[in-house]
Amino acid sequence: MTPIPEPKPVKDLFQDLLGRTVTISPHDKPVVPSARRACCTGLYVDGNLDTKALVCADLDLAARSGAALGLVPPTGANSAIENVELPPALYDNFYEVLNIFASLFNVGENETHLKLNAVFQPGSVIPTNAAMLLRGLGKRADYQLDIEGYGLGAIGIVVPM
Repeated sequence: MTPIPEPKPVKDLFQDLLGRTVTISPHDKPVVPSARRACCTGLYVDGNLDTKALVCADLDLAARSGAALGLVPPTGANSAIENVELPPALYDNFYEVLNIFASLFNVGENETHLKLNAVFQPGSVIPTNAAMLLRGLGKRADYQLDIEGYGLGAIGIVVPM
């Protein structure tokens, strides 16, 4: 089974990529896309294209980290959040965050090398197997991140049991 990354490597990845102080804490609600919660979801696969992990970020985290990576002012992230839409530049930046996130799955004794296969924009239809994993059929960890100068967002990391 693919291991779920511990909080420190997740924090370090965001902090190193964004060049800003990031704090991380457990998040009390699972990060799952719904009609009330816009999310951006990355799907990670092995060499056989089997889904081995999902990373689901709420729109707040996707917009804020995408803006911070691209040196877009925080107002750009706030506008995306208010409009419930991730503009192409912020999407591309967050896609890169998710692509690099694959490195957190490819460590230690894990024999399976995972790669990012797809990123689903807020409002996109997620494949049924991925949606089922997000909604409770997988092992998960959910964190809240606070990006210095940009604010809070949440991320859920899910692997099949």
